[in-house]
Formats: sequence, C-alpha cells, structure tokens
Amino acid sequence: MTLALAPMARENITAGIYRQLKRQLMTGALRPGDVLTLRALSDSLGVSQTPVREALLQLVSERALAMTPGKSVCVPVLDREQLQDLRDIRLTLEVMATRRAVRNITDIEIRRLESLHAEMIDYKARESMEGTLRANHEFHFVLYGACRMPDLLAIIEGLWAQTAPSLTYLYRAPFVHLEGVHPHVTLVEALQRRDVNAAVAAVRHDVEGHGAALMARIP
Repeated sequence: MTLALAPMARENITAGIYRQLKRQLMTGALRPGDVLTLRALSDSLGVSQTPVREALLQLVSERALAMTPGKSVCVPVLDREQLQDLRDIRLTLEVMATRRAVRNITDIEIRRLESLHAEMIDYKARESMEGTLRANHEFHFVLYGACRMPDLLAIIEGLWAQTAPSLTYLYRAPFVHLEGVHPHVTLVEALQRRDVNAAVAAVRHDVEGHGAALMARIP
C-alpha cells in the first residue's frame, strides 16, 4: 500500500523511518493484512532501500510487523485469542500508568485531554475512521505520558503498534458507541478530582468495553 510519510533527513534515517511506521501502526493508518514493499517505501521517502529494510526488520522483531512466506513484510492479522491476550497485557500496564499519571498530570494536560476527546467525538459523529483513531491515540498517550515513566510508556507503545491496526475493524460504519457516558469523560472528571480508583475504573471500562465490541467485529 502507499503511505504518506515525510521525507527523511540524512542523519539517523533508519530511526526516523521506524518512528513514522510505528506511528502509522499505532494510529490505525495501517490495517491487518497490508503489505509493505521496500521499493514503494524507499521511493516515497526518497532514500535507499537499506534503511527502510532495517526499520521494517526492527518492527518485525518487535512483532508489530510480520514476514510472509514470500519474504514480504505485512501487518499481522491477529485472531481473537491473540487480541484478547494482548488486551489483557495492555490493561495491566495501562492501569499502572494511569495510577501514576493521576499523581503527576498537570491542569494543562487535563485540558488537552478534554480537547482531544471533543475532537474524537466530532470525528466519530462524521464516521471518520482515521480522525477517530488518531485523536483516540493522542488522548491515551497524553494520559500515559503523564506517568513520567519512559520505559513503561515505550512498552505500551509497542503493544499499541501490535493491536491498533485491528481497531480499524471497530471504526467502520456503522461506528460502535458504548452505552452511557463515554469513559473518556469519566476519566477526565476523575483526573480533575485526582481520584485514582475512579480513573482506573474509567480506563478499564474503555479498554474492556471497546475490546468486547472489537471481538464482535473481527471477520
């Protein structure tokens, strides 16, 4: 497939390609089964195939991408059991990050969360998959970034790179909407009160509720 990636500076080209591809995975711009070719990526970036290959192989080693029998690289198609396992791991780590974030988050970050949630709801109303997934990703990583634990954040990013492409099943018309108040709203209110237990409950509701809806949408 063709991706809209930014041209690379000469320094640290492989790292730049890796970051861009990983963000594409985490925001659902890449979908399960998509095939990535060296030639198409190197042409779009204006670089040789060597750094592209290195970036792809790094993502393969992290299980965010997979090698096909024909030696192509693709976005893995995960089954329900794999997604359930990854969701359980994600939930454990995201709850840990949320507990720490409640103590550290600033008022500016909380206002940013409110803005991102409003943006996401607007995209959902228009049934824009790309916008919804991008705003949702930014919302969660503003929250988890407030834990001030870079190593934990890096692990969570890796799990999102594995699972976020499958969210494209969830955000296809008609969009899924959880009943009641959206867990993002409950979460923001809990953060404003600095209520750890309520914040954790909101994250659990978000991850588990949308996870269950995803299971019903997997073809």
